[in-house]
Amino acid sequence: MKSVIQKPVIKERYLWVDLIRVIATFAVVAIHVNADFICSWNKIPWVDWWVSDIYSAVTHFAVPVFIILSGYLLLDKQEDDWVFFSKRFDKVVIPLVAWSMIYWIVVNNYNVFSVFTIGFVRQFLADTIYYHLYFLYIIIGLYIFTPLLRRILANAKMHDIYYFLILWFLFTPFRQLIGLFGYNFEIPLEATTGYLGYYITGYAIKKTPITDKIIYLSGIMAVTSIIGTIVGSYILSINSGRFESFFISGLSITTVVYSICLFIFLRKVLDHMIVSTAIMKIKNIISNVAVASMGIYLIHPILLLYVSNGLFGAFLLPASFPTPKVLSPIIYVPLVTVLLVVVSLIIVIIMQKIPLIKKIVP
Repeated sequence: MKSVIQKPVIKERYLWVDLIRVIATFAVVAIHVNADFICSWNKIPWVDWWVSDIYSAVTHFAVPVFIILSGYLLLDKQEDDWVFFSKRFDKVVIPLVAWSMIYWIVVNNYNVFSVFTIGFVRQFLADTIYYHLYFLYIIIGLYIFTPLLRRILANAKMHDIYYFLILWFLFTPFRQLIGLFGYNFEIPLEATTGYLGYYITGYAIKKTPITDKIIYLSGIMAVTSIIGTIVGSYILSINSGRFESFFISGLSITTVVYSICLFIFLRKVLDHMIVSTAIMKIKNIISNVAVASMGIYLIHPILLLYVSNGLFGAFLLPASFPTPKVLSPIIYVPLVTVLLVVVSLIIVIIMQKIPLIKKIVP
């Protein structure tokens, strides 16, 4: 009797998922590279500010799309609660603690002992150590509720889920929008606010049949939202005399519509593009960047700090910004974004090969 040798089960990777992660990774790095320009209202040439405004509007889908993708992949998954939490602890909590310590040391003039102070503990709990770490706090909050959400969603009808998402839209982005015009309503529906709506939207998209008409409308609404963000940011800024970030915030009405519609559009379009020869030729590169996306997100602000301060010979954007020496954002933003992603990727790949160290770049 011949023995049957079972092949090990290999976790399947969906290329469209990797492509969305790669696109969102480049977008989030571009947001941070572009920040000095978009915040320099009346300090740089108008044409440069408008270029920066466009870049800002186009890229601010990054974090919402990451969250929508998480909901798409996780909320209908059959998994023991403790298995789920142990995996997420390794992927989120350990990196958060480690990188909070690293960035705290950096902002305290590389004083290693500063992490043993009460100041570090307070800033860590308050999520005020470094600007990009807020994403991990959001993810931890969503993960805490994931087992409960899985049970609720498994027994919910689709119209119940849509009802929740309508409430979320009304009491989060729409509420913010009318508040801009001086209209406030204070019905306490905190459960519908925040990034939870994005998370559940990912689940809803997965369970909803997406027709060609929906894809077409999503593309149109995404472009319309970008235009709304560009024009809205300009109008608010010119009225206040300084840059106003309302429309590029993660929960503004234009960001919400743009992020959801873009995800729907990319989900289908990228799935069809995968069959193309060009995409298949760079499949391994796409997968490598996707696997390293969290590490790239965590490490790139340090590299950006060095570039911004002219260290390591990188003087494209000196600390004395704005200055005539600075490249136009139309060149600077994509150039430095690609540079940071590539260098971050190399560093992350090296770190992922080192025992213990690889824990902080999941």
